[in-house]
Amino acid sequence: MNQLWATPFYRSKSAAERADSLRDYILANEKESVRKSDSPQRAHPGVFESKFDFLDWQSPAPRELKQFLYGHLAGVVRHANGLHEDAVRQLRFHAHSWFHITHSGGYFQNHNHPLASWSLIYCVDPGDEDAPDFEAGHVVFQDPRATASMYLDTANRTLSREFSFDALRLRPGKGDVLIFPSYIHHAVEPYRGTRPRISVAANFWFRTFEP
Repeated sequence: MNQLWATPFYRSKSAAERADSLRDYILANEKESVRKSDSPQRAHPGVFESKFDFLDWQSPAPRELKQFLYGHLAGVVRHANGLHEDAVRQLRFHAHSWFHITHSGGYFQNHNHPLASWSLIYCVDPGDEDAPDFEAGHVVFQDPRATASMYLDTANRTLSREFSFDALRLRPGKGDVLIFPSYIHHAVEPYRGTRPRISVAANFWFRTFEP
């Protein structure tokens, strides 16, 4: 059986040490001068959102993270498009990037990211490890095929994961990297922990270098 209209989705776990050091750096920058004042989404109580240039800060922590995340993204783009390494090296990365610090009660409603081709989430700290399932700030990704579940019966309700239209609900762990097409709608469920939930996110679009 062939697979048509498949959705690329990448998840990789990285060393916790990077996330631990980045956590302290981000928390030290939870201040009004860094806050995004004109977010595309309504400001949510309990969520601090930075300006959209985080990976371009000149401090060592975001500079090292940028190199690390761009390496993952380059690999995803190369594999998804069947590109040769030389073609990947010709890509010029453009990005908006920011961090979120989510305190108790914070969440994000369902959305996608127009004017970008790929989106990324890096989990710095998932928050309280013992948070109850529906209070742990899971990320929920929706099937982009809007009419896929218009009719359900016993012949399509238990499709295997690669064919299913059920939402993908997951809780990223410390150091997890998630990369997905920017057209995918996704949301973050409410978080009710005491330790802040911290993530870095970015949207990317590409051009090629002129010869």
